Amino acid sequence: MSDITDLLGKLSIADAAEAASASLIESVKTKGPVKSGLSENYLTLAASCSDSTTAAVALKTVSGLAALGVSAEPYLKACLPAVLAAASTKDRVVSAEGKNAAGSIAEHVAPFAMKGLLPAIFAALTVETNWATRVVALKMIATFGKKCPKQLSNALPEVVPEITACMWDTKKQVKTAATASMKEALEVVGNKDIAHMTESILKAITTPKEVPEIMHKMAGVTFVQSVQSPALAMVVPLLLRGLREKVTATKRQSSVIINNMSKLVDDPLDAAPFLPLLLPALQQNADSIS
Repeated sequence: MSDITDLLGKLSIADAAEAASASLIESVKTKGPVKSGLSENYLTLAASCSDSTTAAVALKTVSGLAALGVSAEPYLKACLPAVLAAASTKDRVVSAEGKNAAGSIAEHVAPFAMKGLLPAIFAALTVETNWATRVVALKMIATFGKKCPKQLSNALPEVVPEITACMWDTKKQVKTAATASMKEALEVVGNKDIAHMTESILKAITTPKEVPEIMHKMAGVTFVQSVQSPALAMVVPLLLRGLREKVTATKRQSSVIINNMSKLVDDPLDAAPFLPLLLPALQQNADSIS
């Protein structure tokens, strides 16, 4: 029997749980995930995070393991769904430990492992999910902006639609967390030509009446920096809205922006995901804006 098999069994024993958790973390720290047995028992730890009798201490263990960095990181990915779900439980202790564990994972994740956490985070952002869990998931994305800016930037084509949907949520807490996450996302776009308009872009995402104004501003920008997928991920949703406006001038400005930006796309792969969205809208408006 490995060290961790025995220690995991003690998480359900009230008098021994805290000591077992500390010993488990220390074992992984000194022996590594393989010799300590974590690599064979991480699914048991994940299950313990969902068990009402062990959830609080198991989640605390996940927080401690996350703080170790890359040694335990590959095995905590399996715990993330349970960690996020715990944030919305009625038990205040379990909820607090769930939030702490999610924060610890986000704070200590290796930059190149960040993208592997996104599927679990996106799954926690669905409308059916409890709002408290959604808030914690959004806060993780915001933390990635500070800890893994380059990697979050590269993931913006997948991340932006998920955050945008939450910015329209009826729950105030979700909307606030989503806005904070989008603000962090705007910080990592990496395009100096639109960097000065981040506040306007953020406002236009949630306020449709601001779209004509942001189109007017962007139409006057002289784009000089190479346009890559992060910038397109942020701007394309607004360009589509501009093309759907009733006012012809706004549609024309959107088209001008698309034309200007497309000239500076060096790698076709950066633009490829957005063409199925933009081309039909442009073709539909070709006569009215010509």
